[in-house]
Amino acid sequence: MGTWGAKLYQDDVAEDVRSQFRDLLQRGKTTEEITKQMIDDYSDEIGDPDDGPIFWFALADTQWNVGRLTPEVRERALELLEKGCDLPRWQEEDPKLAVARKKVLEELQQRLNSPQPPEKKFSLYRIYKCEWKTGDVFAYQFNSDYAKEKGFYQKYIYFVKALEGQWHPGHVVPVVYFYKKLDDVISSVDLLADIEYIPQFYKPGVYDRNPDRKKSLLLTLLNTSAKVIPKKQLTFLGNLNKVRRVDNEDTGSYKVNWNQFETYMVDNFITWL
Repeated sequence: MGTWGAKLYQDDVAEDVRSQFRDLLQRGKTTEEITKQMIDDYSDEIGDPDDGPIFWFALADTQWNVGRLTPEVRERALELLEKGCDLPRWQEEDPKLAVARKKVLEELQQRLNSPQPPEKKFSLYRIYKCEWKTGDVFAYQFNSDYAKEKGFYQKYIYFVKALEGQWHPGHVVPVVYFYKKLDDVISSVDLLADIEYIPQFYKPGVYDRNPDRKKSLLLTLLNTSAKVIPKKQLTFLGNLNKVRRVDNEDTGSYKVNWNQFETYMVDNFITWL
């Protein structure tokens, strides 16, 4: 259990409960659906003598604050508050903080016994899905001041979409390989067939010191809307029927936002070329 203060949300479980409840509301789930799911998700915590009361207190308080307190959750939280289930451990571990915790719980009890505010509306997430197909190959042309400073301005690099990944709260984003190739003019897809992929994130010394380490080759390009993709810098070259995979590679991927992409990629190419 991670607790760093007497306030209700100065606790990992309480913070997680509040965040998940609000997140699921933004995914369009009903209060009843969310409550059932969270009781299932937190079954281990609910069964714990310390974390169980915290779960019910946080869930009841979160529901009350957004005008969605259910009778079941209210009754369970009030039952635990009346029994004083959460206080003994505080009194044993830190008597001074126990006084503050007692006040926090008394205020929560008063809140749960009072009329809750009107139901708060939540905007649903707008989930973006990149439309690139597996096997799509693109050329990217550098155009930033940083690229100009490093001698990469208007040069081309290439990547192929290998997989799809997810980015909070559910955006579908491309996971790609970048070819170890830098050009002044665009090459054709055929000329990329035998080019190796450039490693990501780690520098060569990491592999020199650990020759058995699996190479990290995949890069996830993070974006939350089509507007984020720098279309003017991209040229579609075609689609490969089959993306060449690498034996014994690290299946994880490094993640980069498009607004950091050029700086990261220039530095990575300088490291590996």
